[in-house]
Amino acid sequence: MAGGRDAGWLLPPDLDRLKTLERWCELLLELVRERIGEIETAARIAEAAAGRPVPAPVVEWQIQYGIGASNAPMLIHTGDCTLTSGRTRPATRAQAVDALRHPQVEPCGVCDAGRLLGAGDP
Repeated sequence: MAGGRDAGWLLPPDLDRLKTLERWCELLLELVRERIGEIETAARIAEAAAGRPVPAPVVEWQIQYGIGASNAPMLIHTGDCTLTSGRTRPATRAQAVDALRHPQVEPCGVCDAGRLLGAGDP
């Protein structure tokens, strides 16, 4: 642990409760990131209303959709991946993680989106 402290006394000893705690932390992190996004959006709107130039929003994740009637999600890319096509749409981290839960959706191997989203973790 950071700072050389042992946090063993703070954490449950069994795997089931540790997994539950891990999921709770993931959900809390998603909520914090969503709130940060809301505050950043409000700041951009306020700057636009004040007449200042508004920076373009940062796209962290992109979902690439297939061709055809189903137009289903196919690939998850990072926002700066060079392999994206015109069939991609910006996505939040939560949307990207949710899309990866579908068997037909894969993370891009070039930008390493799967690792960055934790898709390779056990």
